[in-house]
Amino acid sequence: MNDPNPPSRNYHNPEKNNSSGWSRALVRIFRDNKVLILFVLGVTSIILGTTGFTKYFSQTNDSKSISTAFYNALWLFTIEAGNLREPIPWELEVARWLSPMVAMYAVLLGFAVIFRDQVKLLGLSFLRNHVIICGLGDTGMNLARSFRENDFAVAVIEKDSNNPHIAGCRELGAVVLTGDATDKYFLCKAGVKKAAYLVAVCGDDGVNSDIALTARRIVQDRKNGKLNCAIQIKDPGLWTVVRAQEFLAKSDLNFRLHIFNLYDQGAKQLFREFPVNGKSPLDCSPPKLFIIGAGDFSEQIILNAARQWVPCFDSTNQPVQITLLDPNAKAFARCITNSYSLVSETCKIHCTEIDPGFITLSDMDFQNQNEQWDNTYIFLLVENESISLRLALSILEKLRPRSPRILVRMKEEKGLANLIRESNRDKRLFENLKLFGLMEKTCKKEMIFNSSLEAISRAIHEEYVRKEAEKGNLPGSSPILVDWNSLPEDIKEMNREQADGIAEKLSAVGCGIMPWYEFEAEKFSFTPAEIEMLAGLEHQRWMEQKLRQGWVYGETRDDRLKKHPSLVPYTDPRLSESEKDKDRNTVTEIPRFLALAGYQIYRA
Repeated sequence: MNDPNPPSRNYHNPEKNNSSGWSRALVRIFRDNKVLILFVLGVTSIILGTTGFTKYFSQTNDSKSISTAFYNALWLFTIEAGNLREPIPWELEVARWLSPMVAMYAVLLGFAVIFRDQVKLLGLSFLRNHVIICGLGDTGMNLARSFRENDFAVAVIEKDSNNPHIAGCRELGAVVLTGDATDKYFLCKAGVKKAAYLVAVCGDDGVNSDIALTARRIVQDRKNGKLNCAIQIKDPGLWTVVRAQEFLAKSDLNFRLHIFNLYDQGAKQLFREFPVNGKSPLDCSPPKLFIIGAGDFSEQIILNAARQWVPCFDSTNQPVQITLLDPNAKAFARCITNSYSLVSETCKIHCTEIDPGFITLSDMDFQNQNEQWDNTYIFLLVENESISLRLALSILEKLRPRSPRILVRMKEEKGLANLIRESNRDKRLFENLKLFGLMEKTCKKEMIFNSSLEAISRAIHEEYVRKEAEKGNLPGSSPILVDWNSLPEDIKEMNREQADGIAEKLSAVGCGIMPWYEFEAEKFSFTPAEIEMLAGLEHQRWMEQKLRQGWVYGETRDDRLKKHPSLVPYTDPRLSESEKDKDRNTVTEIPRFLALAGYQIYRA
């Protein structure tokens, strides 16, 4: 039952948000330019002091040179102005106060530079709702930069004291602890009991898992909400197994686990920008994908393309045409088709075993260089970015004036990538070339904490908005009929609780959850008896949620007094059939919600 019932209060305060934005901007300006500001204030103080002393000597008939006035102005920084008699020129009066303040701030700034790390470590005890990043590789560094750009306080735990990223991380304003993140001592020292987020991105998947388990034990008695913990699983095989456990493991009161894989997130992001599900010219014919380079990212590209194409495949029975170019293309294609029937059914993979550095247009087997390219994509996914860019520019040049969309995977969008991006602004030179910085696109809070639970929660909310629109309640007409990103956090949490109970419901009818690999998975349906049992469990979950929020039974609904006529057991005659239908419709949609997150249901 999806009935959020938000309390009647204003969730959005533009004036407050604007004011806080201005204050954050001012703090950032001062933080980034404090030395320059100190210098300007010091020079200003000297000028005012010199001018003031010159006027003072003139009015006391003391014929002293400007150099003497300058010398006396310098003494103001030591709080030594001599015995001055009234009246004192306003310039000198200002300098008498400004100079010592500048001097004291300079001393404090010097101590802060010398003892910066020690000061920040002491400040850890005062941090609240901050971010802890374990592991300072490329991923950890990009995450630290992203969180700092969004004004999060960041603490980093890195085992290697010689890590080259440490200096850059400290320049961002993050606190760096040198130690083992699997050790309870360092997690507690980083303030895990008061942190809002914990991200484990060490090079070893097992270490990341150990960090999560240790953190989970530590925060069992915390009293300030959930710790959102995200761990990276790099190995694609292990990730496909573990990610199911992410969803099957019910969230603790104080801990929620998110498991992410940068390649999967990157592939999903690519297909958000370039969908292959029939929402564009692809309605008429299947897409053609040229994938150069076989690896983990390539696997996720193919798998996500297959998932998106399923609805169109059902109506056209035409597979996605994939041409794979790599020295190990045949072995890779055989492995992926054997692993995923979803791929073998919806995709036709053609293999060309060739080194990417020697690929030509003839190797890509373009039948007609003048054909329409609306549904053709070239993915350049090799590790050597120079080879990818050279090949991309060669294709653009030889197929001019029109060419297929070319997507080049890059570690970071810098250097030559910046030059190409600037050239793209006039939409003439490299119009169909897209540079995809994997780290920059995926190392963001909204990406790594976009867990399966979050994806299902979003789908539940979007379905609720759609059904309300069918009733005439248009999006935007209430605080909850908005897109997911604009939804108040407490309402999001209610949808998460609904999603969190799916695994338990499925277990009650002898079903389980696994990653979506099978072609027929989306067509799974429950029997009428199963729907009725699941609806009863969903109603029970909804009742428990309402009771925790202080709602009680009432013959008529009263949001102010928190009374609801449906707060009775599912089998109670007082529960109307229309309310039962809400629960039935909700559980009927479970297979579709899970498919959106990349899961399928199986019968045990």
